[in-house]
Amino acid sequence: MSRKMMLLFLCCALFFTLAAQDGKSYRAERFDVTVDAQSDGSLLVNEAVTFNFTGGPFSFVFREIPTDHTDGITEIVAGVDGVAWPRGTGPGEVEISDGNPIEVVWHLPPTANTTQTFTLSYRPLGVVRQGDERDILDWQALPDEYDYAIGAGEITFTYPAGASLAGQPEVLSDNGERWRYEQSEGSISFFAEDLEPGDPFVARLPFEAGSFTSAAPNWQAQQEAQNSRAWIWFVAAALILIGGLAVLFIKTRSYVRSIPKATTYLYKPPLELSPAIAGFLTNAGVGWHQGLATLFDLAGRGYAILEQIREKSLLREPEFTVTLVKRPQGLRPHEQALIDLLFTDKHGAEQDVVTLSEMGKLITSSRWKKFTHALEDEADGDGLLDPNAKRLRKQLIIAATLLLVLGLPLFLAAFLLRDLFGMWTLIVVGAVALLGIIGLIFAASISLLSQKGYRYASDFESFRRLLQDVAKGKADLPDPSYYLAYLPYATAYGLSEPWVKQQAKSGYEKLPEYFRAVAPNGAEMAAFVAVISAASHSGGAGGAAAGAAGAGAAGGGASGAG
Repeated sequence: MSRKMMLLFLCCALFFTLAAQDGKSYRAERFDVTVDAQSDGSLLVNEAVTFNFTGGPFSFVFREIPTDHTDGITEIVAGVDGVAWPRGTGPGEVEISDGNPIEVVWHLPPTANTTQTFTLSYRPLGVVRQGDERDILDWQALPDEYDYAIGAGEITFTYPAGASLAGQPEVLSDNGERWRYEQSEGSISFFAEDLEPGDPFVARLPFEAGSFTSAAPNWQAQQEAQNSRAWIWFVAAALILIGGLAVLFIKTRSYVRSIPKATTYLYKPPLELSPAIAGFLTNAGVGWHQGLATLFDLAGRGYAILEQIREKSLLREPEFTVTLVKRPQGLRPHEQALIDLLFTDKHGAEQDVVTLSEMGKLITSSRWKKFTHALEDEADGDGLLDPNAKRLRKQLIIAATLLLVLGLPLFLAAFLLRDLFGMWTLIVVGAVALLGIIGLIFAASISLLSQKGYRYASDFESFRRLLQDVAKGKADLPDPSYYLAYLPYATAYGLSEPWVKQQAKSGYEKLPEYFRAVAPNGAEMAAFVAVISAASHSGGAGGAAAGAAGAGAAGGGASGAG
């Protein structure tokens, strides 16, 4: 072996040795708990966790103890290896903070490659629940959050001589089959080995009624009082929903209407409306389909040409350009807005060519609003929209949005006041949020069309149905030239791609004069289908309008080291 190879080998060995020394892990060889139930319903809990530390150094061990389903926790003492530690934040001291959960932190001197037993004792008050038929002791003896394995555990419950079991003890956690138990006079012990990180343990011991003090715990009495008033929150939620729905129905009933379904075909547009306006009336909104329909209409009138500049390949999508042949005059407002959008850059400079990919970026930018606003304003100026309906929709959207926004502070208030009112208040919060969602649905259902607009849309329905059924292959055209003549209208109705594909199937090979393929190779029709398909999709979306099984038991919490 050469000197360089030997040096490299030694360096690698040193690196992995240091890495192994820096790495650290730990596991609990044992996690033992004794739970001594007192006649007053409190418990005396003693925990002993034997941790084996590998590597290091470790600087702390922690335990969290929830106070839920208790009247509080007192008499907390923590230590190591049978020696109680003083309170403090320095090495060899234990820090105990109030709150829910109570946090206990053992601050260790630098600790590595050793085994130590951490002890913790405390008294949870008012744990045993009082019932008409029996008293119930539920206790989660292991944390529900811990990231270490446990080699073996023993959980022992003892109870007063005057207490009598009213049935078999139960393990309520999902891993109950892993625990076996032994019962003797006045005590029950549960045993398990090889517990995975996060495996909880929740036990239920049923006792004869009156085995413990006759007074129910304060938390139970408070919970029962809250439950007895739950009907108030249900009534409040129902009133909010019923009242809100009544207002929504009264406000919107005269504005919710649909265009009658056509039963016949109409083979030409019944009115001289631009394709974009016709599509707008049917869809009651502005999307990329209206913009693309306007582009095809302008191209058909000789103002623009579409040219394929790159065919599709394995690595690249096809690319097309739209070239403005001449600057048109006397256009409709929405047509002029589209010309300005496509052939003027963001700095205001005119341009004559735009690629399909650049068009896609325009549609998702704020500049797209120039076209949508122009089309809406034009329809409004022609008397096709109802100003009252527009105003009502805007009001409903604002009100519904406010209700949804209000849901968050209401939820936080309900959570913070849960000890006073319980979680039943969330029903009211849910009703407010649900009413906000329903309000948005009602707002979307409002037809913005005026009587004139509704009449125009109804007149166009037979024509729209013809185009739709032709695109689906359910109807035939009397003249194949319809494919080119009415492509802008089919596009405005969102049918451009199936429309041209149906033309290709029909064998009608004539293409618009404004379309240029990469090269005349006999596949011009396929290229035309490709450009229409790519263009129809270029708008995208921008152009279109588990916890512990013992939940409910006291105890649990978290544990760990680091």
